[in-house]
Amino acid sequence: MTQTAMAMEAYNAYWANSFLPAAHIMWMVLILMLAIVALWQARTFVSKF
Repeated sequence: MTQTAMAMEAYNAYWANSFLPAAHIMWMVLILMLAIVALWQARTFVSKF
């Protein structure tokens, strides 16, 4: 088994045992939600001036 195959297997095992349901999709949703909150915070900060 090559190192890349072993890394992919470890990566998949990590997400399979994650505490998040459907973690391989949820991390993307989490990043998008964080980006939306950051944009909202930046917009409210700028509007104070």
